[in-house]
Amino acid sequence: MQPRQAYPLGLLLALCVGESTVTFETSMIFAALPKLIRTFGDPFMAGQLIAIHPLIAASTAPVVGRLGDLWGRKPMILILLSLALCGSLISAVSENFALVLLGRAMQGLSVTVLSLGIGVLRENLDMQRLPMSIGFMTTAQGVGGASGLIFGGMIVDHYNWHWLFAASAVLIAASVLLSWLWVPGSKVVRQPVRIDWIEALLPMPAIALVMLAIGMAKSHPIVSPHVLGTLAAGLAIFAFWGRRALRASKPFIDLRLFAIRDFAVSNAATLILAAGTMQVVYILSAYIQSPLWTGVGLGMTATAAGLAKLPSHCLTITAGPLVSWQANRFGHRSAVVTSCVVAAVGWLYAMTLPGTMIEIVILLTITSYGTTMIVTALTNTIVDTVPEERTSEAIGTMLVVRGFGLSLGAQLIAVSLSIYTIAAPDGGALFPTAESFRLTMGWISAATLVALVIGLLLPRGRPAVHETVAVPQV
Repeated sequence: MQPRQAYPLGLLLALCVGESTVTFETSMIFAALPKLIRTFGDPFMAGQLIAIHPLIAASTAPVVGRLGDLWGRKPMILILLSLALCGSLISAVSENFALVLLGRAMQGLSVTVLSLGIGVLRENLDMQRLPMSIGFMTTAQGVGGASGLIFGGMIVDHYNWHWLFAASAVLIAASVLLSWLWVPGSKVVRQPVRIDWIEALLPMPAIALVMLAIGMAKSHPIVSPHVLGTLAAGLAIFAFWGRRALRASKPFIDLRLFAIRDFAVSNAATLILAAGTMQVVYILSAYIQSPLWTGVGLGMTATAAGLAKLPSHCLTITAGPLVSWQANRFGHRSAVVTSCVVAAVGWLYAMTLPGTMIEIVILLTITSYGTTMIVTALTNTIVDTVPEERTSEAIGTMLVVRGFGLSLGAQLIAVSLSIYTIAAPDGGALFPTAESFRLTMGWISAATLVALVIGLLLPRGRPAVHETVAVPQV
């Protein structure tokens, strides 16, 4: 019997720091939004700095993930983080909007570090240690997101907004160094693969156009020529690419993965949960900051609201490892269902519209804990479902599905929060009433329960260690 190898803590630390850095740069921009609006004089321009990041992330995720599977994940991690570092530096020293936007777009490339990092973990850890390690990585996402909101707010309250990008550059530089030192190269010798670059690159404009169409729905009617034309163009490219990929004997991105039941079920649940419970920061930030005269919320400032989330962020550090242990012991079906139950309880409690700080902390803790559990449980399910050589591609695909869900959910929430409104005392802006918040929290809790039912389609127990699920051929 061979002795058990020591756990590679340096590897896990490097990947967790990298993932925290990525989510820090994702959330930090929200803290700077008021100053960016004043700087560029247009809410639309400032909004583009938010929209470009997930757009680039989603459109490149499956392609970059697959390149990591083929060429080695460590080189791709270093390349993506280096590009994000250059982007942070460009935005940190630029006053020109186009250059700041370019830098922000380059930062979006780093989001795929998650799918690459999970591939590295799967390649270097045994199947008993893998779920817990993925749990720590998904927990690191929450730590980075919370840091971006809290420390980002402190930075913009006392310094120029450029210092946000400078802070991001320092964190990314540290991530590059740790990844270079502690992330091992590929243990598997990959055979040379002839890449059909047309097939490889077609998903990028297709995903980008569909996400642009979803985003355009904020300022255009859904049935307007702008929205429908953009959506039709994206779907047409999707159809052409899908037909080409399914005909290929060795496709670059294998759509046949969706023929694997557990992969399809996990992505279906991801889409629904991304549209609902994964919008926890959006909904509860708006709720906490809602003016007192609306009769709902606490009327807190953005910085105070960020600090109110701190206890929940500290407690949810245990969520990822806990649900990973559950998956290891009882299987993915149990983990996904339990996660949905916790999140649904949180949203049902939210419908009571808590009005004190202690109630808000309890609400944030339950919903955030359940959401972190959900992200970890679904990620673990996909990793256990697909072949090792397509791990990063599969997680990248999940990130695209999640991106679609987040975009759709943001539109649905904007609509439901605007159904019942009340005008400000000065006759200005309209704000959601208690009825709007209760309606929004209600449909999110219902959507979470729908995802729970979908999760029941997963098999009981967990695949045997090192068991590989074959990709069906068509």
